[in-house]
Amino acid sequence: MEDLIILYSGGADSRLLLELSLKMRKNPYCVLIDYEQKHIKELEYARKQLDLKNIKYQTVSLTNLKVDSGLTGNNKEMKYEGVHEMHVPARNMMFVSIAASISENKGINLIWYGANGEDFKDQFIDCIQPWIGKMNELLKVNSTIPIMLEAPLIGFSKDRILELSEYFGIKQDEVFSGYGE
Repeated sequence: MEDLIILYSGGADSRLLLELSLKMRKNPYCVLIDYEQKHIKELEYARKQLDLKNIKYQTVSLTNLKVDSGLTGNNKEMKYEGVHEMHVPARNMMFVSIAASISENKGINLIWYGANGEDFKDQFIDCIQPWIGKMNELLKVNSTIPIMLEAPLIGFSKDRILELSEYFGIKQDEVFSGYGE
């Protein structure tokens, strides 16, 4: 029986989360989100790895979002100074909401997502510890079961994540980043 939801994109962060969960003897259920992102190829990588590892998953589609950023829409400049060009407004809030719905339905108390230390440096405002804390407060009042959101990689740089990925035997051709890395 699954005991962890992973918001799984097919990129290096979520791939490492999957390996960490398996090493911790967790039984993850992965949620993939198709939000009409330009880098839809990432989800192909995700499905391939999950199928190879016999991990259960589902893909949820968000259509007609029509939000402009470097990842969606028309690549327009961000309207907010100091916000990364790849920021999709409220993306992780939507993703966590979807994961929470699935968690509650399946009776799973834990959600992981791949925020990391460099997300903070790059001004992704929904990838910082205070945001995670506020989301956990919201989950407490919005769920019939206790659900906790965690970002196990929040203190790690991209270099450390790549180093850990190598340690766990994750090859670069097994992941795809929509951020052009």
